[in-house]
Amino acid sequence: MQRAFAIDVLECPECGGRLRLLATIISSDAIQRILSHLQLPTSRPVLAPARAPPGDVG
Repeated sequence: MQRAFAIDVLECPECGGRLRLLATIISSDAIQRILSHLQLPTSRPVLAPARAPPGDVG
């Protein structure tokens, strides 16, 4: 994200200090339980089909 968007994902949005990674969750069951608890969608969004670049239309 830093190279593509110049966003430092480890910078605290409140104080500007450094955040640190505490855990990486790879179990799909645990991820679904966490998302459900937070009332967030647990299914993947439907991807739209790719489209031609604006200059190639027509």
